[in-house]
Amino acid sequence: MRSTRILIIDDEPDFTELLKANLVEAGDFLVRTVNDSDHAVQAAREFRPHLCIVDVVMPGMDGGDIVAKFRDDPVLSQMPVMMLTALVEENPDSIDGETVTGGLPFVSKTSDFETILACVEKHLEEAGK
Repeated sequence: MRSTRILIIDDEPDFTELLKANLVEAGDFLVRTVNDSDHAVQAAREFRPHLCIVDVVMPGMDGGDIVAKFRDDPVLSQMPVMMLTALVEENPDSIDGETVTGGLPFVSKTSDFETILACVEKHLEEAGK
């Protein structure tokens, strides 16, 4: 049984399914996806992920709104979150392919999968998962 739970919240089903497939193949991950931001908080409460990967720009609630709701929720407030977005280019000066803005790590969707995986593993390790 896969032990580390990751929730991907992104409005692009093709992208989420590809990322999910790559994560499942790469490690001991149980991955769920949500393509409707209005269901993000409910899905996180039910799934209890060790890490949540959230797209920034989505119809309905954007990634910032979702993270704010997570932080206001007593069950989800300490859940690690990694933002994945097309709004930032891969930053050659970044550490491990991510940029930190507002206390949250941002990773470009244009990053290769190895960079995304390294960021996922880093944040899981920091969270003790």
